[in-house]
Amino acid sequence: MATKKSNKKWVSFLKIFLLSFIGAAVAVFGITIGVLFATADVDAILGEDGAAMDFASVVYYIDEEGNEVEYENLYQDENRVWADYADIPQHVKDAAVAIEDERFYKHSGFDIKSTAYATFNYLIRGSSDRGASTITQQLVKNLTGEKEKKATRKIKEIALAIGVEKRLSKDEILELYLNSIYLGHRCNGVASAAHYYFGKDVKELTIAEGAAIVGITQYPSLYDPIANPEKNKEKQETILYKMNQLGYIDDKTYEEAKNEKLEFVADTSEFASVQSYFVDQLIAEVLEDLQEECGYTEAVANKMLFTGGLKIYSTIDPAVQRNMDKVYKDENSFQKAPREKQPESCMTIMDPYTGHVKGVVGGRGQKTADRVLNRAFQGPRQPGSSIKPIAVYGPAIDTNVTAPGQIWKDQQVTYNGWTPKNYGGDFKGPVSLRYAISQSLNTIAVQVLDKVGTQVSYNYMTNRLGFTTLTEADINLASLALGGLTNGVTNLEMTAAYCAFVNDGVYIEPTTYTKITNHSGKLIYEKEQKKTMAFSKETARTMLNLLQSAVSTGTGGGASFGGGYSIAGKTGTTDNDKDRWFVGMTPYYVGAVWTGYDQPESLAFFSGNPSAKAWRLVMSGIHSDKKLPSKYFPGASMSKYTSAEICKASGLLASEKCALDPKGNQVVSDYIFPSKLPSEFCTLPHTEEEELPPETEEPASEEELPDEPQTPPAEIDPDMLSENGL
Repeated sequence: MATKKSNKKWVSFLKIFLLSFIGAAVAVFGITIGVLFATADVDAILGEDGAAMDFASVVYYIDEEGNEVEYENLYQDENRVWADYADIPQHVKDAAVAIEDERFYKHSGFDIKSTAYATFNYLIRGSSDRGASTITQQLVKNLTGEKEKKATRKIKEIALAIGVEKRLSKDEILELYLNSIYLGHRCNGVASAAHYYFGKDVKELTIAEGAAIVGITQYPSLYDPIANPEKNKEKQETILYKMNQLGYIDDKTYEEAKNEKLEFVADTSEFASVQSYFVDQLIAEVLEDLQEECGYTEAVANKMLFTGGLKIYSTIDPAVQRNMDKVYKDENSFQKAPREKQPESCMTIMDPYTGHVKGVVGGRGQKTADRVLNRAFQGPRQPGSSIKPIAVYGPAIDTNVTAPGQIWKDQQVTYNGWTPKNYGGDFKGPVSLRYAISQSLNTIAVQVLDKVGTQVSYNYMTNRLGFTTLTEADINLASLALGGLTNGVTNLEMTAAYCAFVNDGVYIEPTTYTKITNHSGKLIYEKEQKKTMAFSKETARTMLNLLQSAVSTGTGGGASFGGGYSIAGKTGTTDNDKDRWFVGMTPYYVGAVWTGYDQPESLAFFSGNPSAKAWRLVMSGIHSDKKLPSKYFPGASMSKYTSAEICKASGLLASEKCALDPKGNQVVSDYIFPSKLPSEFCTLPHTEEEELPPETEEPASEEELPDEPQTPPAEIDPDMLSENGL
């Protein structure tokens, strides 16, 4: 017996010695950590001026009077409702301390005793069941999102907890903790949980209800009151017992709370709101910038955005967005497909002078969930002929390869065994560049690009116009002239690129916001938009004039609307009619519309270009709604060209007979290079026997017949012919 007692004494002594040793080691470790990490960077989770996690992040826009107006509150996939410390019942605070960290008010961030016991259990018993994290450490983990089970993570957590304790009071820490804990069913914080489980404000919770909610956080799926009410009840009673044991509630209160019948309501009304497509994209852009530009980790960036009280100043114009939503929610805006599955569509509208995105629609109909597929920014699609102005004709004008009135022969051409075809399969013969653009002639685009050079075109697209979806495999005539790209392009990329034409050749990187501040207004990040001189001012204005012809006399007629505004743009159709585009411009806005199926199918059933129609409906509504005054594109300086009348049949200066040709007027009145100006007049007889292709009377191809009568054709307005512009 003496030996057994003696052994027990030794075991007891050894246990006390080990605990004391471990406790001393932990204490030394804690002090060391505190010293080494006294300057630990807690700004990322708290903000420089304290507990910045106590506000929902808000998206603002600036109205026409310069006032900041709240647009949307940000939330991720959680239900977040903030509760101020004063509104949280004392019994809820006591319940959390009792079950999670009974020495909370005594330690400085980490608990030496609990850590020693946890270390002892792990070293001696091989058990990690007993936790050692304090409420402060749990708060750090909640705010950073760090979940790795590594010693390095634990050391960093302790260091940050010490830093938090130096920055905040115990009340502030507890307030943050109770608003950040996950409580099941997408509820973050006791306020959202009170609404969800009991349908009441947090300040109205009884002691029994408060304990039931606090008990969820340790194991949300196990202690779920809806799915596992028995387990939740067991945890609730454990918490009530601890509260009684620690003196937070007396015996009578304990018995009453334990016997109270709980009525759970599972109120899901907090989840009714759905973020807009615009805010979905803003979230993606802000998260990327917080990481790439500000250096935050992904976890911290997410916490800052969704619980950090940020103020984000967006570029949205509610009037623009309202008109876009109206058109895209109306099923009559698009011709109905002769099949059950209807095609999708998307649209982006930008201010060309600032690079600000003013409105976004990522799909037809009512948006039903957050951060779903946003077709305007995600999922590149083949652009078809809408690529020609930016990949072919813009670079060609800019590098003096061609001019608006230069004659090109629409005929069969072959390059390395590849023979491009026009949509209708026929050829028009000699035509001006202006006509080729307006009628979207493929053979001319390929011939012009061949003169420009595919590498030059690729450099314009990637280095000057911001395209990131292209690959080196796209450096070929078919891809860059006709839009058969490896990956395709995004709706946003197309919109931003066309903005350069309206903005006198300057490309501005698009953005959905201008700056981010903390809740008190201190600047966190101001958006820096990259600006590039994509085209010369002269080239940009010349292209605007050419693309006006594409709307007034060409394939883009379906986009035209009244009101006294210049309208320019380009249609696009891919092989087998699987994608339809229209990218259009007014002096106020640039917008790109794509229509098609997510899994490409033919759109041949459309009687016209659905994207041009959607563009017209949206833009006419915006210009009318905002009462925008009539405005026209500025004329282009034509100093490097010469105004001339050329017979396209002969390529010589036009004579009187050229205009009277029975096959149609053969005179092209436009600008050409002085070096291309003929010295002789046309001598062709222009009789019935002449097989000359008409130009101005040729109808638009069936590819993109307008939905409505077009404006009478007029290649050049005589009043605009001057030294300063066309």
